[in-house]
Amino acid sequence: MIVLDKKYVFHIPLYKFENNDFVLIDINNILDDLINQLNQNGYDSFYIMNGKGYYKSQAFDELLITVFISQEQLKIKNQEFPDSIFKNWFKRNNNILKQEAFAYEYENNMFIWELNEN
Repeated sequence: MIVLDKKYVFHIPLYKFENNDFVLIDINNILDDLINQLNQNGYDSFYIMNGKGYYKSQAFDELLITVFISQEQLKIKNQEFPDSIFKNWFKRNNNILKQEAFAYEYENNMFIWELNEN
């Protein structure tokens, strides 16, 4: 039996806030890049679901990527962890995403990164 006992949930907005309005993001190409990076690091068991987020009293659609991994995967040397992959991907693509912050969940905790933080 395989037990995947660690869970990440990455929040990806489908809209950016520009000129006091939400604008749909063309996410397909950069989303494929994130999926490829996860796969290249051995994370090939995940789910993508539609969700609804709220920001400054405005509702917007988002994708939720849920990645389950095992404790053993966390011990593999030279493997980038899912949260590091997501953080680097988000920063690298924020010229398209245009967000003030990004968020992910790990082990029942929500991590919110302001994009001016290192």
